[in-house]
Amino acid sequence: MKRLAWSLLGGIAIPFVYSIIVGPLSTYIKNETLNHYLGYPVRLPILILYRLVPIDVLSNETLLLLFIIGSNVFLYTILSYCVLLVFSRPKKAELKSPPPPVQL
Repeated sequence: MKRLAWSLLGGIAIPFVYSIIVGPLSTYIKNETLNHYLGYPVRLPILILYRLVPIDVLSNETLLLLFIIGSNVFLYTILSYCVLLVFSRPKKAELKSPPPPVQL
C-alpha cells in the first residue's frame, strides 16, 4: 500500500518538477532540436492523441488539458511503481552449507 501511495506521489511530482525545471530553461536554449526533444516527456500524451483523434474534435481546451494531465500522472505513476517494485525486492539470503550429517 505504501508503494502505491509513493508511486502516485511520484506520478504527480515527476511531470510537475520536470515542467518547472525545463519550461524556463527552454527559453535560454538556442538549439531548436534540443528544445523539441526536451518537451517529449510531458507532451507524449498529446502526440499520441493527435495520432488517434482528428484535430477538429479537440476543440475543447479544458478537456484536452485534463487529458494531458491525467495521462502524465498515469504514465509516471506506472513508471514510479515499476521502479519502486524493482528496488523493494527483498534480498535473497545467502545459501548456507547444509549441516553435517548426523552419525548414529
